[in-house]
Amino acid sequence: MEHSALSMDLARKAGAVAAMAAVPPQRRPNAAAQRFTLDRESLRARRVVFPDEESVPADAYRMLRTQLLQRVRQRGARVIGVASPADGDGKTLTAVNLALALAAEPNQTLMLVDMDLRRPSVAPLLGIPDARGVDAVLRGESTIDESLWRPEGRERLVVLPSAPLGGQSSETLAGERTRSMLLELRNRYADRLVLLDLPPVLLTDDVLTLAPQLDGVLLVISELRTRREDLARAQQLLAGVPQLGTVLNRARESERRAY
Repeated sequence: MEHSALSMDLARKAGAVAAMAAVPPQRRPNAAAQRFTLDRESLRARRVVFPDEESVPADAYRMLRTQLLQRVRQRGARVIGVASPADGDGKTLTAVNLALALAAEPNQTLMLVDMDLRRPSVAPLLGIPDARGVDAVLRGESTIDESLWRPEGRERLVVLPSAPLGGQSSETLAGERTRSMLLELRNRYADRLVLLDLPPVLLTDDVLTLAPQLDGVLLVISELRTRREDLARAQQLLAGVPQLGTVLNRARESERRAY
């Protein structure tokens, strides 16, 4: 009788162990992100600004970082878009520089996502060797974890690049896979900020398609290039999205000032 009871107890324990083994282990997101190296010299030639520099542009991005974080934390925002009215205003460069500045903040982790699916440029700007990412996820060819890249020495920053998607990008962005991907990115970490490099607002309907899933948007304009009416039109189209501010690129007056 004792032997029978012991056998039953061992069987129950073995079953419990087997059941536990059947549950997939909880893997920390981004633990296996592919690594790449930031080549400072080539990146400086492309006007990438590192947050540890002592320069007027670095000061400007640190100021932008602080202002954005204050507004984001006040609103509880998680998914922020960086866009411009038209092309050539420097939105991708701004998104990359802002991402580096944000990830240098000790209490902030960040994911930079290239959502300009017609002309993605985050990967070539940063020197990521394989641009496939968002496009592969949306085609069902890859998972987010398999597509992430982390720059060496920047443990609080991960990048989800993209190659050109082809076809009708706005229809793809309106699909369930895009919504599921953005929901997964939103829920990865409680303190994670997701920064999306978006297409120009006035040239496609892609940004309007994504607008309901954004917690805020930062508009990038360029001195002597962006027309006032284009900025007003972009702000009008994005009226339903909290506008967190406007970044002025190529401002000649600010370049002459330093502290």
